[in-house]
Amino acid sequence: MRVALYGLGRMGSHHARHLGELGHEVHVVDPAKGRAEPPVPPDAVVVASPTGTHAEVALPWLERGVPVLVEKPVAATLGEARALARHPRCFVGQVERFNPAFRALGTPGARFLQAERLAPWADRGIDVDVVLDLMVHDLDLFAALCPAPVREVRANGLSLVSGRIDIVHARVELEDGAVGLFTASRVSRRSARTLRVFAPGGYWSADLKAGTLVHVAPDLTESVVPVEPGDALRAELVAFLAAAAGDGSFPVRAADALPVLELAERIRCACS
Repeated sequence: MRVALYGLGRMGSHHARHLGELGHEVHVVDPAKGRAEPPVPPDAVVVASPTGTHAEVALPWLERGVPVLVEKPVAATLGEARALARHPRCFVGQVERFNPAFRALGTPGARFLQAERLAPWADRGIDVDVVLDLMVHDLDLFAALCPAPVREVRANGLSLVSGRIDIVHARVELEDGAVGLFTASRVSRRSARTLRVFAPGGYWSADLKAGTLVHVAPDLTESVVPVEPGDALRAELVAFLAAAAGDGSFPVRAADALPVLELAERIRCACS
């Protein structure tokens, strides 16, 4: 399959490596690195360029009927996200959906969720704040596990380095009473990606970085849940290209990502 890859930064480089290993013909487009538009129409497009460019890159291909995978967050603004959401062949790279530990979790009927996503400062992803850079991963997982409408959002955030929000804590309550607590920081002294999901059958503790999952039963006995090993980004690309070829489904389309971006905007507004 011919794949046009827009952007050869940190994420774009990972996409390029996996696509090459999967045996696809990859044409990289990155004007900053002297890479021009593809010479022939691609069968699929992957957009890993800065968030502010997602809509302008993806829309022309979508209007021509070419399936597109856009890296999270779907777009920089709600208006751009709504334009992308009109296209059913626009898919969104919420890579944690393909994390083996999250996949092993299944659908436990969650009523309460705690997510912590911490990273040391790095000069990347600073075209957006930490809500769109990091927290959006966990907001998407919350939406997958608890799909009810949002009732209330409370949040507090601070800018420490980038001039945008770099650390944020948020509480989200849904109409059905489910609650999510979220912490995200890109100025931490340690790295962490943890998720705890509480349900009537006990709770699950996932280390999304290590790819492990533990279940704690109502009697407080612990058991390790088997997790199939695998690379989440590679699995995401396999699923996208299968969906692009009409041979499979994909968990997040732009229309699915729109409510998550709307929630992210509510959190950002609550921080101001």
